[in-house]
Amino acid sequence: MSGTATPVSAGRNNGVETVKHENAMKRTEAKGGPGLEWVMALTVILLIAAGAYESLTETHAPEKSVLSVLQAYGYLKTYQAAYEPGKGIWRALGWTGSAMMVLMMLYSLRKRLSFMRSFGSMRLWLSAHMFLGIIGPVLVTFHTTFKLHGIIATSFWCMIVTAVFGILGRYIYVQIPRGISGAELGVKEIDAAIANIDMEYGRYLGKENQTRLLNEISLAQDEDKGKSIPWALLLMIRNDISNIVMIRRLKTALKTRFNLASNERRRLVYLLKTRASLIRRKNLLSTSHRMLHYWHVFHIPLAGVMFLIMFLHVIVYYVFRTRI
Repeated sequence: MSGTATPVSAGRNNGVETVKHENAMKRTEAKGGPGLEWVMALTVILLIAAGAYESLTETHAPEKSVLSVLQAYGYLKTYQAAYEPGKGIWRALGWTGSAMMVLMMLYSLRKRLSFMRSFGSMRLWLSAHMFLGIIGPVLVTFHTTFKLHGIIATSFWCMIVTAVFGILGRYIYVQIPRGISGAELGVKEIDAAIANIDMEYGRYLGKENQTRLLNEISLAQDEDKGKSIPWALLLMIRNDISNIVMIRRLKTALKTRFNLASNERRRLVYLLKTRASLIRRKNLLSTSHRMLHYWHVFHIPLAGVMFLIMFLHVIVYYVFRTRI
C-alpha cells in the first residue's frame, strides 16, 4: 500500500517483542471494560420502566398491573395488590433492595481482610459493589411508593446521595491506571505503556505517517497543576468528550487515507484510545488521588447514616408496626 509501512508478519507478531507489548497493554486495560457499564445501564433502565409501569397501574388501573396478570394465572397469590410500602410486592422490593445494599459492603471486607484475597479480583468485587449499589437504591425507591416522611426520609436521601457519590467515585477510581491485580501503575510504567503503543503504531503506519497523524489529531493533555478539585473534575469530563471527538476523526482518517484492513483499523483506534487515556490520566494523577481522598470523607459517613437509619426503620416497623 502506498504511503504506509507494511504491517509486520504473523511470525514477528508472535515474537518476544509483541508478547512484551501485549503484557504491558493488559496491565493498562480499563477495569471491567465498557460492557459492564452498558449492562448496568440497561438493567437500571428496565427496572425503572417496570417499576414505573407497576406503580401507575396499581394506582390507576389495578387490573392492568403485572401483579394482577400474574395472579390471574395463579402466581403470587399471597401478595396483596396495594400501593403501600409495607404491602404486596413493594415490601418485597424493600427487602431485596436493602439486602443488595448490605451485600455490596462485602467489597469493603474484601479490601481489608487478607483471607479474602483469593476470592476473586478487586476489579470483579468493585464491579459487583457498584452494580448492587445502583440496583439496590432503585428497588428501595420503588419500595417507598414515594411516601417519604419522618426520619426515614433522611435515610432515603442519604441513600440517593451515596449512590450518586458512588457513581462519581467509580469515575474517579478508573482515572488511576491499575494493573490486573488492582495495583496502581507508576508514571514510569505508564510512560512505558505509551512507548509500546507508539512502537506498534509505527509498525502499522510507518514513523513518518504516525508522527503526521498524531500531530493532526489533538490529544487531551491538560495537566492538573494548581487546579481546584471541581475544576479538575470538569477538566476530566471535558477531556473525555474531546477524546471521543478525536477518535471519530481518527476513524475517518484511517479509512480514507490509509489502505488498511478493518481489523487493523480497529486495532489502531484501540491503541490510540488507550494512549489518549493514559496521557490524560497520567497528567491528572495527583488530582485523582486528592479527589478519592475527599470522596471517602463524604461517602463513608453518608453510607453510615443511611445504614443506621435503615436498620432502625426495620426494627421499629417489625417491633411496633409503625414507620419512623
